Amino acid sequence: MSDFKLEAVKCKQCGSGLVVEVNDNIVYCTSCGSGFEIINGEMTPIEINFASAAIREDGELIYKPFWLLKTNISILERKASGNFLKNIFGGSNDNTSGEIIFYIPAFYCSLEVMKNLATQFTIKNPVASPQKYNVKLTGFAYGKEDAKKLAEFILISMEAEKSDVMKNFNYKLDFTSLEIVGIPFYDKGNGQMKDALLGITV
Repeated sequence: MSDFKLEAVKCKQCGSGLVVEVNDNIVYCTSCGSGFEIINGEMTPIEINFASAAIREDGELIYKPFWLLKTNISILERKASGNFLKNIFGGSNDNTSGEIIFYIPAFYCSLEVMKNLATQFTIKNPVASPQKYNVKLTGFAYGKEDAKKLAEFILISMEAEKSDVMKNFNYKLDFTSLEIVGIPFYDKGNGQMKDALLGITV
């Protein structure tokens, strides 16, 4: 039987103990507001902020992690009838470049729920001024590379809309920054949650 030992995970910034759940690859210090991504056993600083609740509901308010990916996209060739870029770029199909902020759930959920949340939050961009909160934030399932792939999945799936009308879609997507934002949800019981920004029940 091989030897092993358990070590307390402490914040590299202030030394406080960190709450870490099984399989978490990102941790947040409620004492000083520092965030870290665990890469190959090492904690690398990452920006983590929170959105304030805009909707009042019954139920415990909890925070779920989303990746916030700021990107620049250039459309190289487009032959489709989707409305995603039309909505994001301000209503014109003629625009060939622009900035998109993708919101990608970083917690475990079904593909359908992930797509719905990511699409609605990305289109509406409801977090104007995230801030530091002294609240628990755990349950991270996806790292940076996962978030990048999911952002591309959202871009393509929403632009295509219907597979029979997508003819050609070539693009260049540059990621300018990646950070975490805690989105407030109300725990409605029976495994359901309702976000406190857009009112989406999942």
